[in-house]
Amino acid sequence: MGNIINDIIPLDSRYVPLVQQKYCCVPACISMIMLRKGIPLLPQELIGYELGLVVPDKVANKFWNPRVGEPYSSGYGTNVGEDKINPNTAFAKLNIPLKMNFKYIDEFDDEEKFLEYLKAVMEKDKDVLACFDWGTFSGNKEKKWGHVCLVDMVDFNKKEIRLIDPGYTEPKWEIVSIEVLYEAMKTHTAENGGGFWEVRKEE
Repeated sequence: MGNIINDIIPLDSRYVPLVQQKYCCVPACISMIMLRKGIPLLPQELIGYELGLVVPDKVANKFWNPRVGEPYSSGYGTNVGEDKINPNTAFAKLNIPLKMNFKYIDEFDDEEKFLEYLKAVMEKDKDVLACFDWGTFSGNKEKKWGHVCLVDMVDFNKKEIRLIDPGYTEPKWEIVSIEVLYEAMKTHTAENGGGFWEVRKEE
């Protein structure tokens, strides 16, 4: 059975991938962490709403009772950050026993410090979201909006990172160079949340 599974999915993956609703990459990633931690799941659009989810009018009919309006500077979706909507307030309101803190891209002096941080993430088995500019990440500079994935595994010899991408048009296990992720986070900027969002379970 193990060999059969290994032919289909990476055996060392830390997560069961979930697919996001439109503009709900952040709630989807949080849901994957909840699943891993044995926390009962909640609807993505409920988590998203408490995190400031805003959608365009053209997709409002895909949600039960959405907040419709203009996009944030990072694009449509949630508005999470230290100087924005505090996710810990939302977690408490929804009785989700999680806490989030941020390690923004401007806290890394260079790619070497970036690598050191990722080594600590792997050593401590941390749950971390990666927030970056999708255009830089995908190679299509016209698609300039934010996206969030989960850090799954890192190959330090190859300098590659495997992300869990909740996007419904993207591979669930996506391998990219650490350099690409670093540049995509810098392009997105700390002001728009670019960097790592650490999540831990409250004991």
